[in-house]
Amino acid sequence: MAISEEKDLTAVKLLAFIGMLFLGADAITYFYAAGTGTELYVLFGIIELVFAIVIFLGLNYWKLIPIKLPFTWWLLLIIGIVTILFGFFNADYPAVTASWFAGTIVTMAALIDLLGEKKGWKASKMIALLGAAFGIYDCIIIFMGFGDYLPKPVPASFSLNAVFGLILAIVLIIIIFDFVDIKIPYEWWVLLIIGFVFFTWVAGSAGIMAGWLAFGGTNVVIVGWSGRLLLIAFLLLILDF
Repeated sequence: MAISEEKDLTAVKLLAFIGMLFLGADAITYFYAAGTGTELYVLFGIIELVFAIVIFLGLNYWKLIPIKLPFTWWLLLIIGIVTILFGFFNADYPAVTASWFAGTIVTMAALIDLLGEKKGWKASKMIALLGAAFGIYDCIIIFMGFGDYLPKPVPASFSLNAVFGLILAIVLIIIIFDFVDIKIPYEWWVLLIIGFVFFTWVAGSAGIMAGWLAFGGTNVVIVGWSGRLLLIAFLLLILDF
């Protein structure tokens, strides 16, 4: 069934809408970057802007034109994968690598639409699991200190944030899969606490380190997503998705 045929708010629609906003923001950044990088940034920006418009019209929130766009999981998947590829093509310009995040959100919307109903997986758990995985990645990046690019040692506060983050990410994975009965429920307040820790401290520390790395003229590693993803998972959970 086409997503646009559904009347009520769904996890797929919400994620697609969030991805649409990031696509629009990233397209504008491409336009600004055109004068400092390559003229192809204009083309990338136009394509992402078209993707954002397609998603918006497909959501059918506002009938601007009498055209019914096909809006299914495979369309979201194509948009998501192409946008992720844009991020890799432009990894030398940190400001526009937000394509990775926008593409990831849209791709997850497609996978949730494809797998969630068939497998019975809750959207919030799928995004929370992705957030936990990126959280572990952020912690590892902090521990590694980006090799020789940053002053040593890594600030103690960053390392402490990574330790707490790693513990919380593991706990979150345990309660998502119910591996061990640790008496911690998968509830909105638990996910909000974990998401808050990652968004403010762990992802923040990783983001600062990425900023230092970019300032040194070296490509930025994909970091700092964990907090955003976990807070999106929290939003999905309170909406019972």
